[in-house]
Amino acid sequence: MPDAAELLAREARSLADRLRVWTPQRWAASPGDAATPFGTRGDLAHHLAQSFVVAAGETDRVLPRLDSDLALPDQLAVTADDLVRVGRATLEHVAHLLVHRRDLLGEEVPLSLLAQLDGVPLGCPS
Repeated sequence: MPDAAELLAREARSLADRLRVWTPQRWAASPGDAATPFGTRGDLAHHLAQSFVVAAGETDRVLPRLDSDLALPDQLAVTADDLVRVGRATLEHVAHLLVHRRDLLGEEVPLSLLAQLDGVPLGCPS
């Protein structure tokens, strides 16, 4: 079973790759009721990237919301990589990524992936 850092790196890379083909219209769409309070999918992806910045603990600065949502996959990938690099990635961070991946893509998380969370529920780290 992969450790938390390996799992976060893999899943963040996979999500970023899938999001890179999105159009501005897709980013501007609502993520649905399950993802409130985020008005757009872009807001949701930015929240996830910001959560990785906070968890990495290297700065107290707010992650800038870029002018183009098309840059969000790269921002997400970089912030996840930073969290892995500083050695602070946990299964809770993976669960946070997976719940928002579900909200962004509209797909349930595969059971095989849930099993790797070792009982950690999908959601935001406390």
